[in-house]
Amino acid sequence: MATLRRPINATPPFDPSALVGRRIEELEEYAPETMEEMAQRLGLPVGQLIKLDANENPYGPTRRTMALLNGFSEFHRYPDAVSRRLREAIGEYLDVDPDRVVVGNGSDELIDLIMRLFRPSPLGGGIAQVIDCPPSFSMYAFYGISHDLRVRRVPRRDGFRLDLRAIEAMCARDPQPRLLFLASPNNPDGQLLTDAEFERLIELPVVMVLDEAYVEFANASRVSLTATYDNLIVLRTFSKWAGLAGLRVGYGVFPEALMPALWKLKSPYNVNVLAQAAALSTLEDLEEAQATVARIVAEREKLAAKLREFSFLRVIDSQANFLLCRVRGVSINTVRRAVEKRGIILRYYGGDMQDYVRITVGTAMQNESLLVALRSV
Repeated sequence: MATLRRPINATPPFDPSALVGRRIEELEEYAPETMEEMAQRLGLPVGQLIKLDANENPYGPTRRTMALLNGFSEFHRYPDAVSRRLREAIGEYLDVDPDRVVVGNGSDELIDLIMRLFRPSPLGGGIAQVIDCPPSFSMYAFYGISHDLRVRRVPRRDGFRLDLRAIEAMCARDPQPRLLFLASPNNPDGQLLTDAEFERLIELPVVMVLDEAYVEFANASRVSLTATYDNLIVLRTFSKWAGLAGLRVGYGVFPEALMPALWKLKSPYNVNVLAQAAALSTLEDLEEAQATVARIVAEREKLAAKLREFSFLRVIDSQANFLLCRVRGVSINTVRRAVEKRGIILRYYGGDMQDYVRITVGTAMQNESLLVALRSV
């Protein structure tokens, strides 16, 4: 077959790169270092690194789930397109109607799905604005911008508390419906949304999306309230408490009225067969999974107490599996050099958060290694 070739000096009919949506200019690539890249940068073997930067479960999945993963053989089969068995198990775990549960490829996909669900249509309907309360999970703003929604940022006050008056004033000036994304516990500080805050915000003209990615470490879920409030959505994940971050399994519990539209909009086969099996296995092995959560919580309290012995750290009380610390009296770079010299990776920030460091709660041995490194500062 003859191959068609464009003449060397031919002018293309248009430049595709010039047609990329301008909203992309507001976004930044998200590509954290891999373990191999970290090791190369630090001049250490990968096995010597202690990774305490991504809020991962240091113990991994339950033993039952690991056995299932190691022996899994159904890779040639498509997954259940709507995760029926997993949704039933989630419904039993949370005591909610499984018909109101949607499982996603991590909770990120569900954030994206919610934006697509409410994105204004030329045919009518939709929500045009998202309220984001930074510092918080960056994907709320990311997906809002990606869907051409206007992101209204309401920065948190001192102590990472919500600026309720500012949110209420915005809604009073212009009562158009908005999407309000909140994490409880919040990332990066680990504090819960209070009952008083919830009660004031849920009465506003908003669809509240409550991200409970870390709630298993706090035992303070509001998922049952999704049956009471038609404007409340709760997101959860298996990434943190269940040790399945690499498999990407999240889920949302939605008001019943939204379900017909969600089932039409959800991508088919969005949760792979291995991820569904691992999440289901975790829920069938709750005793071990919850024992691991209790272990992490106990280590969190021990680590917080030890960190408070350092005069250069101010530790914020956390209900998650991480601790946020403000560094004072010494340079944050001095702290970073001290811990990275020993292969310990923490989470650092820029801008208004440049003096803060977030520490994932590791195993007892990993936490002790961190304390030893900090004593050298």
